[in-house]
Amino acid sequence: MTDQPYSVAIVEDHGALRIFLRDTLTKLGWTVTGVAGTAESGAELVLTTAPDVAVVDLHLASEGGGEGLIKRLAESQAATKLVVFTATTDPTELQSVINAGANGIVLKEGGLPELIDGLNAATRGERYVSPSVGGLELPQA
Repeated sequence: MTDQPYSVAIVEDHGALRIFLRDTLTKLGWTVTGVAGTAESGAELVLTTAPDVAVVDLHLASEGGGEGLIKRLAESQAATKLVVFTATTDPTELQSVINAGANGIVLKEGGLPELIDGLNAATRGERYVSPSVGGLELPQA
């Protein structure tokens, strides 16, 4: 469940996961502002709907991928908190996305409970990293 009614955008290139997240988060009380499958359409979605938080797949099959999207949104000074939802466990890659402006990293292996924890933390202005990820340097939220 969400701590209160927050809005979320979903940027994920796998269609079935994108729809699952949309439907599940809606059932849990989140307002889904939209879904996108590329970094380009994700940037447009986030910048036009201004959700409280966005779920971003790190390895989007598009120019710049998820990290490029996060950099673009961070540079735009959008107020949306950015939570990366990824299968990647490479600490160098994960540190890079934190440095780019992500507010949290949730490993897909942690499933929906960890994603909800990460989204809730981001809406409270906190950083979140899946418990199984270690050794990252986190700037203040």
